[in-house]
Amino acid sequence: MNITGTLRRFDGQTLWIQAPFTDGEFLSSRQVESCTVILDDGRTLTARQRRFIYALLRDVSYYTGHETEFLKDYFKAETLARTGGCWFSLRDCSMTEANELIDTLIQFCVEWRVPTMDNLMDFAPDIDRYIFWCLKYKVCCITRQEGAELHHVDHIGIGRDRHEIPHIGLRAMPLLRKYHEEAHRTGQKTFEEKYHIHGIPLTSELCRIWKLKEGTNAEQDH
Repeated sequence: MNITGTLRRFDGQTLWIQAPFTDGEFLSSRQVESCTVILDDGRTLTARQRRFIYALLRDVSYYTGHETEFLKDYFKAETLARTGGCWFSLRDCSMTEANELIDTLIQFCVEWRVPTMDNLMDFAPDIDRYIFWCLKYKVCCITRQEGAELHHVDHIGIGRDRHEIPHIGLRAMPLLRKYHEEAHRTGQKTFEEKYHIHGIPLTSELCRIWKLKEGTNAEQDH
C-alpha cells in the first residue's frame, strides 16, 4: 500500500512526516511496524534519461524478440516490485523513478549479457550499483564479458591466504585477465582514472557468489 505524506520537520537527523490514513484495521491486522519513505524532489526525468531508457528497451527487444511496449510495462512492474512505488508514465515520471527503472534495465542487461549500443557505465545512475551487478553475475565491469576475475582494490598483504581472510567490506571489482594485469601493472589510481571505474565493498552475498570467506577483518583482529 502506498500513501502520500507531507514533510513537516527535519532536525538534522530525523524526518517528521505527516501522512493521512484512516484504515486502522489494516495496521493492526497486518501488524505494520515500519515503512519505506521515498523522497520526491519534484524533478522530472530528463531527455537524456528518456532517450537512454528507450535505447535500452530497443536493445532488449532486439535481443529477446519481445515488443518494446510489452518490455516497458514489464520492467516498470519489476521496478515497482523492488521499490514498492506506484505505477508511473515515462511522459512525466520523476527523476528518481526514471533512475530506478534504468537500474532495473541495467541489471537485466548485465545478467543476460544483452549487447547495448550505449555504454552502461556512462548512463548508470549509481556506478556502485552497476559494479555490484557485474560482481554478482561475474562479468567484467569494463567490457561486460564473461570470465571476469576478482580484482582486490584493498591490498590483502603479502603472505596472507586470500581463501582464509574475511572479505566483507574489502573493495573489489570484476575484470578480465588483461585488465586485471593492467591494474596491477599501472597502479590502482591510474587504472581507475583511465577507465572511470572503482571498486566497491564486498557484501555477504557477493562473498558467497565468489566463494570467499565471510566475516570482517575487524572480527579477525579480535
